[in-house]
Amino acid sequence: MNPTYVDTVRLMLAIAPIVFDTPRFAMKGGTALNLFLHDMPRLSVDIDVVVTDRSMNREEALEAIDKELDRTRKQIEAEGHATKFSAASSSGKAKGDDVKLVVISGTAAVKVEVNYIFRGTLLEPVRRPLTQQAEDTFSSSIVVPTLHEAELYGSKLVAALDRQHPRDLFDVMHLVSRHGLRPDIVDAFVGYLSGHNRPIHEVLFGPMHSMAEAYESDFVGMTAEPVGLDVLEATQERLHRELPASLTENHRRFLISLVQAEPDWSLMPYEHLRELPALKWKLINLENLKKKKPKVFEQQASELREHFARLDNDTR
Repeated sequence: MNPTYVDTVRLMLAIAPIVFDTPRFAMKGGTALNLFLHDMPRLSVDIDVVVTDRSMNREEALEAIDKELDRTRKQIEAEGHATKFSAASSSGKAKGDDVKLVVISGTAAVKVEVNYIFRGTLLEPVRRPLTQQAEDTFSSSIVVPTLHEAELYGSKLVAALDRQHPRDLFDVMHLVSRHGLRPDIVDAFVGYLSGHNRPIHEVLFGPMHSMAEAYESDFVGMTAEPVGLDVLEATQERLHRELPASLTENHRRFLISLVQAEPDWSLMPYEHLRELPALKWKLINLENLKKKKPKVFEQQASELREHFARLDNDTR
């Protein structure tokens, strides 16, 4: 493994207990999967954070995030590390969907990214200890709150379709080999897909992109065992082929009802899905699109139906 990545993970594990010293945060993403759920098949160098409280409005959430990250910053700086943090609530805005804190020590830098759009969780978070391999490698023993296993995987599947990054495809490769596209994982995938800021058909049925550049610059040296680009490309192709086909009739009906701005919440297994801020925001944007650009609005539902119809024809 690349020594720079190893040093970065060491820093990340040193600051993680500080970041999660609050009931407001839970971990998601590659770090949760590879260091707390699985026995370190690859390194992961960022801390992706979910705000567990879905009841706050946007301004309250940004203020709470700023408060927690400022607390984190002060404690980390007291331990001798440098940080970069720009509070979001002062302007009411944050770049992208995340508020970021960067922690720097020597040549290592760790990003702590808090998503302020998709707040709340589909399932109850779980406290997980560092896996044995990670404990032995980094001489560290910590416990952090993470998303439920199905939700970790479901959100990762959305990221893999959206970003198509080698790290995400590596995680998907392990998901498929361990569990397949398990029903509860696909449920969580549809939940996260429904709150995505891009049109649903663009994420679910988008074209495959090249991973060659990111593979060399941001992946090689992260895994316990070498993994070729061709292996990840095969996973990418399988994901694009099998994941849309794994959606049930209820999943399809729900997504179509959602893009029509008339969601049938009864089709999903999460009673509180309608309460999640990302879904509320999605519906506001869809209603605005319906008023301002009705043809574009209608086209989204039409394209989603057409993709499902083509999928059915291909599997006959």
